[in-house]
Amino acid sequence: MKKSIFMAVVAFIVSVNVNAQSDEPLNEISVSYGAGVSLIGDGIGNGIGNGLLDALGGRKWTNDKQFGTLGLEYFRHLNNPNVAVGGIITYSQYGEDVEHDGVKEGERTRRYFSVMPSFKYYYVNTKNFGLYSKAAAGVMLLSSESKEMTGQSKNDSKLYFMYQASFLGIEAGSQNVRAFVEGGVGEQGILLAGLRFKF
Repeated sequence: MKKSIFMAVVAFIVSVNVNAQSDEPLNEISVSYGAGVSLIGDGIGNGIGNGLLDALGGRKWTNDKQFGTLGLEYFRHLNNPNVAVGGIITYSQYGEDVEHDGVKEGERTRRYFSVMPSFKYYYVNTKNFGLYSKAAAGVMLLSSESKEMTGQSKNDSKLYFMYQASFLGIEAGSQNVRAFVEGGVGEQGILLAGLRFKF
């Protein structure tokens, strides 16, 4: 009799745990906007190059137009609810004018597309709150278009290694929809924020 009761209790506990796990969302899709992106490294290189051009030929890059990073993420939680793997796609854009002796000669637009496999670890993961870190690494396509006032244009594209390391991320909301903010370095930005949908 006692053995039967014990087995019934164990079966009940197991069934509750299985149901709880099946109710836990395993997938998540996020959309984000970040500031302070690959333009950091690109800007340092441009700054040195543009400084030399200024000194040698009176050429200046002006009227910077920066568009931060749009990000789209997908993550799948593994057997451990604190661990998730997935991928990140990003897009950002940067534009500027070129002048010679105060006269505009042309303009340049750079577009950045990145694809990065990623890993996320949750320190805290409850139904309404999450605290996590995230790491990603992959490739970035830089597409550059230069136009001169004479009508001539030049297109160029290159592939680079790219990454994102979000040292601390905080999300809050319901079990299925949350707002989040992250701080880190990389293509998604030094600071990014967005919405996350779990299902």
